[in-house]
Formats: sequence, structure tokens, C-alpha cells
Amino acid sequence: MTLTTLLIISLVILNLACIITIIFVERKDPSATIAWILILTSIPFLGFIAYAIFGSGFHVNKKKRYKMKKISDDLYRQVLSRYIAEGERSNPGDEVPHARLISYLANDGEHYYTDNNAVTIYTHGEEMFAAMKEDIRNAEKHIHLLYYIFKDDALGREIVGILTEKAKKGVKVRVIYDSVGTPISSGYMFRKLRAAGGKVEPFSPLLFTISSHLRLNYRNHRKITVVDGIIGYVGGMNIGDEYLGKDKHLNPWRDTHLRLTGSSVSFLQERFLMDWMSVKDRGMSIEVLETFLPSPLQQGNIGVQIVSSGPDTTTMSIKSGMLEMLYSARKNIYIQTPYFVPDESIMDALRIAASSGVDVRLMLPGVADYTIIYMATLGYARQILASGVKVHAYKGFMHAKTIVIDSAVSSIGTTNFDNRSFALNFEINAFIYSNDFAAKCEDIFLRDMENCTELSESWYLNRSPAIRGIYNACRLMAPVM
Repeated sequence: MTLTTLLIISLVILNLACIITIIFVERKDPSATIAWILILTSIPFLGFIAYAIFGSGFHVNKKKRYKMKKISDDLYRQVLSRYIAEGERSNPGDEVPHARLISYLANDGEHYYTDNNAVTIYTHGEEMFAAMKEDIRNAEKHIHLLYYIFKDDALGREIVGILTEKAKKGVKVRVIYDSVGTPISSGYMFRKLRAAGGKVEPFSPLLFTISSHLRLNYRNHRKITVVDGIIGYVGGMNIGDEYLGKDKHLNPWRDTHLRLTGSSVSFLQERFLMDWMSVKDRGMSIEVLETFLPSPLQQGNIGVQIVSSGPDTTTMSIKSGMLEMLYSARKNIYIQTPYFVPDESIMDALRIAASSGVDVRLMLPGVADYTIIYMATLGYARQILASGVKVHAYKGFMHAKTIVIDSAVSSIGTTNFDNRSFALNFEINAFIYSNDFAAKCEDIFLRDMENCTELSESWYLNRSPAIRGIYNACRLMAPVM
């Protein structure tokens, strides 16, 4: 037997083992199962490598996971409980609109509802970062940042410079960045911040060791800023010049971000602290945690739930919350997302809503940042057109992740409408219960439509057969992207 024959037989056995694992052990979603089997059989060597890196299931050290859960329970019982009356946590009352959604999110993952919040929405990076930098400059006790991307460019260096000055004055600064989303070169820019006493940690550094808790496929896609425990930011904007519209290939850049005050900030803080304890692999005493959670002041009258999800949880709270929104809609559904790679549950909800007479509109980018994913997005967009969903392509790059229904409920955060956000990444969204705020979101959507081209069946049929074939092929592979 030649060496080549031996290698081929070994590769066939490895691929067969992967296929058996996918079907009988990991029991993935059927669409993902089919996609992986196609990859493993059509490109055996590259397919095996791709599956080894991206496909295998999420692994967390059980002892570490239990410790994180115990700390979270203690945090709620002994610290966060003083912010919210026990009866308001999961039972807002029938008089509160969308009480079913509120109760589901509270009971599903302890994502509690508060109604004393003020919310500011930003649709341009210049305005949002100006406000955030001012809040950071005014910090007195601590500053916490968690970002998927933190670039070593003009904006990144400016923010690190402000953080460094605050650290020199005794303000406690903590930063988490994702080790895949953030370029390796960015790590060097934190040296002065660390020297000034700031603490900077990567999320799941790529060590590729057997004992590594997270694989390459599972990334922290959250974007959180918390200042003194009383001001919070969450949304679609990372730290980088492109979020100021300075990427000439993706202009104009459209994004959405929120500034929060009120009790909801305590739950942004709680999420940051849990992630911090994860990357540091050690807990904090209740006494220390209390210093990061000052008693909130009445800031407004907007209802908010901060909802997080990730591969370390048993349920997909953000996706399930969005599904509840889609099924409860009676008048309209407006969605903005850069990537539209949904599973059948989302597609069915959109189809049913549109067929029931709900005005369903989906806004996507008009230009691509990742070509294969964009092709898959257009393939799904064509598929949903037949159900009566209106699809609009923004004349630029649409990076906002928003959904608003019936001038009543909105969800804005880091979650895209794709399997990666719903099942693989660590994400966070704010579910906002306010007619006035929802009306503002709808107005923003309608203004954005003025800078859009509506896609139609004729638009799709005008594509060449080769392009349409690429759309369909990318859509077929989408469940593993």
C-alpha cells in the first residue's frame, strides 16, 4: 500500500467519523447537518480542517461554568435584587403592553424588566462617540469596555488615550476585546493604559491548546461601555474609524447605538462583570461587586430588558424574544441587519406575518463587506420576497441591528439575523418598551428608505444565471458560516 493510498484511506475514515459525530453525537440543526456533510464529501481535506476549527461543538469546563452560574445567582439575589421589586421582575402586569414577551425573557434567562430608564438613540458614529468620550472623561470611579473590534487607528488610539488619563487619576479601567475580531496589532496600543494601572484582557485568545475552553468559532460579539455603573452604551458600533464613516469602500456607513441611564445599566454592568470574571477565570466578592452597582436614580419612564445569549446557554433568548415579537406583530415589522442568514423558524415567522397582512420590511446593505455572506443574504432575500416581504438595499453599508414592531416594541443591540449571532456568538440586545421610542425608530427606518433601492423578483431575474447559481450555492452553505 502506497503512502498516498494510506493518506486517502485515513482521510476517508476521518471524514466518515466527522459525519457520524455530526449526525449521532452533536445532532445539529438539519440544515447545518446537510451543509457540513456536503462540505466534508465535496472537499474532503479542506472540509475536515474547516470542521475541526469551526464545526465542532462548544466546550466549556463544567467546573468553571458552574462557578460562573453560582456567582451570577449570588449577584442577582444579594445585589441586583435591591434595584427591582420582586413582583416586577417577571410579572409586569396585564396593563403593560407585551407583558408576555417581558415575562418570557425574565423567566427564560433572568433578563429582568425595569421601567425607570432614559434611552438616547444614535445613528451616526460621530455623534455617538462624542457623547461616549465625554461620559468617559467625566467618569469618577470606574470605566468598563467590552468590544468585539478595538482597532489601533485614530479613534482607537484616542479612546485609549482618554482611558489612560483616567487611569492615571485613579479611575478603575477594565477593557475586554475579542481576540479574533480585534487585529493582533491592536494589542500594542494598550501598553500605556496597562502601565497606568488599567486592566486589559483578550476574550478567548487563540492558543489552540487542547485545554482551551473556547474554539475559534465562538466569539464575543458584544459592544458594551459602562461608566460609573450609571451610564451604559450598547449597539452595533465597535471601536474603529469605519464606524465614523471613514471606510471609502463601505460608505455611507449606517449604524445604530444606544445610550442608557436608569436601572437597565445595572444589567449591562452585570453582563460585563460576568464576562470579566470569565476571562480572568476568577470571581469577585459580593462586597466588590456592590461597588460597581450603585443605587440607580429615576432617569425616565422607558421599559427596558437587557438580554444576552451565547453558546454557553441552553436557550437562545435573543432569537426567541425576536420570534415572539414577529408573531405578536399586528401592523408592521421593520428590520435592519447587515447579514440575513436566518433559519426556518425566522423565515416562517416572517412569511406568516406578511401573509397575515402585516407590513414586513427588511433593510439590508447595498454593498458587501464579506462577499460570500452577502451572496447568501441576497439568496435568502430573494426567497422571502415571494411571501410579500418588502426588501430594501441601503445605498451604502447597513450595519444597524434593529427590529421594531407596531410602534410599540424595539430590540437594538449586537445581534444580526443569522445563525452565527443566534447560536454561535456571545451577543447582547436591549428590548425597549415605549411607544414614543418605537415611533422614533420607525421614523428612522422610513427616512433610511429614502436612501434605498427596493429589491424585487424582476431584480433577481435580471441577474445572470451564474450569479443566481452563486446566490443559491452560498445560501446552501449559509448554516455553517
